[in-house]
Amino acid sequence: MNTLTGQQWEILTKYRFHASTPALQGEGATSFLDGGKMKAYLSYQCSQIGTDDLKVAASLFMKRYAFVAAIGLMTMTYWNKKLNLNPENLIMVDGDRNGLWMPQFHLKDASVTEFTSLEEKNAFIQSIFRDHLDQVIQSLKNATKLSNLILWENIAVYVFWVFENEDFLLNEGMRSDRDDQFRMLLSDENSQWFGSYHSNPLARYYSRKVNIEGMAEKMRVRKTCCFSYRLENGEQYRCKTCPQTCLMKKT
Repeated sequence: MNTLTGQQWEILTKYRFHASTPALQGEGATSFLDGGKMKAYLSYQCSQIGTDDLKVAASLFMKRYAFVAAIGLMTMTYWNKKLNLNPENLIMVDGDRNGLWMPQFHLKDASVTEFTSLEEKNAFIQSIFRDHLDQVIQSLKNATKLSNLILWENIAVYVFWVFENEDFLLNEGMRSDRDDQFRMLLSDENSQWFGSYHSNPLARYYSRKVNIEGMAEKMRVRKTCCFSYRLENGEQYRCKTCPQTCLMKKT
C-alpha cells in the first residue's frame, strides 16, 4: 500500500485535513446527503457559523465543504495519489480560525493508493463531484432553496486555486499534465462528471483575471456573492473578489 510522506500529510492540514481522531463534535458526511438532516445541521450550527439566516449558513457551509474537492484534486494532481473521500469515510470536525467557523476533514480510512491511468483519475473526479459534492448541493438546495449557482461557484474558486498553484510543480512535464487535466475538468464534454448537467457547472466561473483598484495582483471576480459579508461583523469577511465591490473598482 502506498502512502504520503510526513511532509505531504502536513501540507494537507493547510487544506483542512484533520489527521488525529476527531472528538465527539465530528459529523459524518453521510448526514449532508439528506435535505432534512442538512437543514437540522445548519439550524444547529447557525450560531457557530455566525448567522441566523439559513441561506447564508448554506453558502458558508459549501465554501468550507469545498475543501473536500481541494484535498482530493491537489493530492491527485501533484502527487498522483488517491484518497478515499467517499461520504461514508469522511467526518467533518468543528474548528475556528480568527473568529470564523473553519471545520476540518478527518478520514476514517486514510490509506492511499497510486493512480495508474488517466481513466482512473477521471473516475475519481466523477466520484468527488457527481457522487458526492453534487449530492450535497442538492441537499442544501432542498433545505434552504439557495441557488446552486452560488454553491457551485463556492466550489469553483478552490478548484481553480488548486490548478493554478505553482508551489508544487516539479518540472514542465508536470505542468503540462496538470494543465491538460484542468482543461478536461472545464470541458462541456465532461459535464457528466458533475451530475445531470447539460453544461459544465464549473466552467461558467472561469474568467480572465482583471485589475482591481487597491489590489497588487490581477483577480478573478466572482459572478455570484457568497454572503460572507452577511455574517455577524461580516464586512471584515467580505471576499476580495466580491462582485458587489470589485465590479465598481475594476480598472
